[in-house]
Amino acid sequence: MLMLKLLLLDFKKSKFGSLLIIFLIALSTALSITVNLQERALREGSAQAADRFDLLIGAAGSEVQLVLSTVFLQPSPLNLLDTAVFKELEANPLVEWAAPLAFGDYYQTMPIVGTNTALLLDGGKRQLAVGRAFEKDYEAVVGANSGLAIGDSFSPMHGQLGEANHHAHDEISYTVVGILPEGGSIWDKAILVPITSVWDVHQHHDHLHDGPPGYVDEHDHDHQHEIAELGVSAIVVKPKSFAAAYQLRSQYKTDTTQAVFPAEVLVRVYGVLGDSKEVLLWVSIVTQVLVATALLMIIVLYLQNRQKQVAAWRIFGAPRAKIFLLIWFALIVMIALAMLLGVAIGYIAAQLISQHLSLQSGFVLPVRLGEEEYLFILFNFIFAILLALLPSLLLYRRSPINVLRNTQE
Repeated sequence: MLMLKLLLLDFKKSKFGSLLIIFLIALSTALSITVNLQERALREGSAQAADRFDLLIGAAGSEVQLVLSTVFLQPSPLNLLDTAVFKELEANPLVEWAAPLAFGDYYQTMPIVGTNTALLLDGGKRQLAVGRAFEKDYEAVVGANSGLAIGDSFSPMHGQLGEANHHAHDEISYTVVGILPEGGSIWDKAILVPITSVWDVHQHHDHLHDGPPGYVDEHDHDHQHEIAELGVSAIVVKPKSFAAAYQLRSQYKTDTTQAVFPAEVLVRVYGVLGDSKEVLLWVSIVTQVLVATALLMIIVLYLQNRQKQVAAWRIFGAPRAKIFLLIWFALIVMIALAMLLGVAIGYIAAQLISQHLSLQSGFVLPVRLGEEEYLFILFNFIFAILLALLPSLLLYRRSPINVLRNTQE
């Protein structure tokens, strides 16, 4: 208790030096914590978003773009596949279920995706949160965060507002019949409709489509005219087994088609992120070295200001070891407070960055403190208190008479 009282008195006498030490350590800790937390949040969030997509089939082109356009619904035109590829996959004994995807249309800023009920219900393993799956053309099932409710109607638009070639299909109206459970991805703001509806829109309203929809043959019963199969942008495939997945990938890696595991593509993207993280970590390390240097200088100045007081304690009989422990303990308390503050600032900063990126990317970025952060904090705490030993020991060795004589001069 006496030591704590002395610490409080000492802090009041040297507020500026104490606060400066706390600020520097907190800033250094926060920078490193933010980099680590954000990089891991991006990895975990993107991996979680890709969980539902075991295998993607698309036309020959960029694998990364195929994953970004399907898993993360990033707007970009894809080369089209003939619907015969989808029919072939549906009949393949290695396939549990397959679903076509169609991109290009929007309602407000939400993508409209043409597909089938297999994707909606995960082959029958998933239930809707509210309502039912679409059963005929111009019915829609919406994501949990779309803001639409059962019974709402809306008209699609080709492209997004602000794009040069966007145009509305005001004569078309979709009706919401179901709402998907929340999944923590961009698909929570997607609108899923029968593929035949999208084909019908673009077949009979004389509009060209950069990324037309795919194939579904189960929702064509109410049409009085034949709907042409305009092609598919991509196909989501659920293989029956692990071995089947690799066989299918091998079968559809051809000159005209590509088959990719989203997880493998994300690993390559993580490699790029890893390089970026390494650069940021080096920046963090350099910052910590500079902070350590500045910290050592400030501690020395801080202790120099305490020299006269320490010398007086020594002359009045205070044991040298207790004075040393008091000074060192004061520095340890400031370092501990600074690191806790730095962790809090880093965590809050990572949360804010993740929320901002989540709004842009559409998938949740989970921020949590893990073993890596705890080890980092422990290592830095040990390093800081050892650093604080050096000037404390120097002050410990000085004669109080010499200290008072020098300060008087």
